Amino acid sequence: MAELYGTETEWQTMITRLRDQGAISSLEIAVRRVDATDVWVLMNASMLSDGKGHSIVAATLVDITDRKRAEEEVRYKAHHDVLTGLPNRALFKDRLTIALNYAHRAGSQLAVMCLDLDGFNVVNEAFGREGGDELLKQIANRLKLCVREEDSVARVGDDEFTLLIMKPANVGDVTAIARKVLQAVAEPLAVDDHQFNITTSIGIAFYPQDGGDAESLLKNADSALYRAKEAGRNSYQLCSPFLARKAAERLTLETALHQALERHEFVLHYQPQLDLRTQSVTGMEALIRWDRGGKNILRPGEFIGVAEDTRLILPIGEWAIEEACRQAQAWHNEGTEIRMAVNVSARQFQQPNVVSMVKDALERSNFDPQGLEIEITESTAMADPDLTADILHDLKNLGISIAIDDFGVGHSSLSYLKRFPIDALKIDKSFVQDVTRGGNDGAIVSAVIAMGKALNIRVIAEGVETQEQLKFLRDHGCYEFQGYLFSRPMAAAALTEMTRNASPGAYTHRYARVLQAVPADH
Repeated sequence: MAELYGTETEWQTMITRLRDQGAISSLEIAVRRVDATDVWVLMNASMLSDGKGHSIVAATLVDITDRKRAEEEVRYKAHHDVLTGLPNRALFKDRLTIALNYAHRAGSQLAVMCLDLDGFNVVNEAFGREGGDELLKQIANRLKLCVREEDSVARVGDDEFTLLIMKPANVGDVTAIARKVLQAVAEPLAVDDHQFNITTSIGIAFYPQDGGDAESLLKNADSALYRAKEAGRNSYQLCSPFLARKAAERLTLETALHQALERHEFVLHYQPQLDLRTQSVTGMEALIRWDRGGKNILRPGEFIGVAEDTRLILPIGEWAIEEACRQAQAWHNEGTEIRMAVNVSARQFQQPNVVSMVKDALERSNFDPQGLEIEITESTAMADPDLTADILHDLKNLGISIAIDDFGVGHSSLSYLKRFPIDALKIDKSFVQDVTRGGNDGAIVSAVIAMGKALNIRVIAEGVETQEQLKFLRDHGCYEFQGYLFSRPMAAAALTEMTRNASPGAYTHRYARVLQAVPADH
């Protein structure tokens, strides 16, 4: 071994021990080689006499650097997330406990944020573990930039993070950080030449208002996180007294949802789509409902979020497509040729088997692909434009029509829209509702209609409820619509009579009033 140099203090301590004890066994000491590299050694030493009245030290040194590094690595992994280098749940909880003790003594407050990435599983399933891991590392780096040096960021689950905000002056300081986090996560992410748009939901709990210990704070922040997801995601929510009840209700709903398919509790309702130019029903949009018995029928907004989180959306979505195709074929057998529109969820759309799944549903129902229109939301389309383009072209090759639902709500790039084989744009009802009240909504709707004409794409307005809205749409060149003005979504049996003869004479008086907005030359 090369010559070793320890610190003066270390060597002085060792000499003192040798004089007092006569020997040292199994002493682990950090020393530095003459070449300036640090090593750990295991020392066994004895104080001897050279026979001339002088004391000498006889010692054996064993290099244990590799062992010490391995032990350090084990300790590091026990407290850190290996992928991102962030503290893990155990270390975060330790830091939170220490911070709570300090806050208690100082009479200050602190805040805990629980974060969950919206739709991360879809990205992970579509691009594999490596792609998902790279995305998580980028997210971790962004989160660290959103907090101060005294704050902490930890990864506590697959796509779950927690933030500890020390000594915030007020609630506004914490919500400002939450908005900063939302904005940072929403910035586009690039992984292997693919661009991702992902969001996060945040739950926030404060000490001492929402809990006096680590467990209660984390529990309440997590409950607030679920509330943020239920409110539409890409948002933050503060803790409230109602969250415990909400969490219990969610658990009950999730349990019932697992049994719903087996019990055949899902049904489809259909909302007609009308073309003012031909004064006829040209399509039906299939909308799922959960019939839990009696009058307790749930709409998608009340359970689809839970179905997405639990992956139950996959079998539910597959059933919905096949059932819609089966009903459309039944109407076709009666002589009614109507396009059937079915919405595909984000998670299902990015499954590797989505095209084969739709193809199988068509074959089992014996339904002509040209009669099916697949709808995906704008945000789903833009999550990964390259993947979207590939899937849409494969669906188009089957003969299926493609519609972009809720158009105008997301952040579409026209350069990407040109690449998608789109047949229809559906204007989101939030814009249609206010087109006659001035402001920007009318301008947005007019621009979408003009863009559709320029690209030779059908434009359908959703949520039309008044004659004034319909007149605005007609005057600006949008002739296809659906909404309560014409019909609410109804069960197939209630629509059968209407679909047998899709002409104005077949409608009852309450539908005929819709046609009053159509001039004779149309």
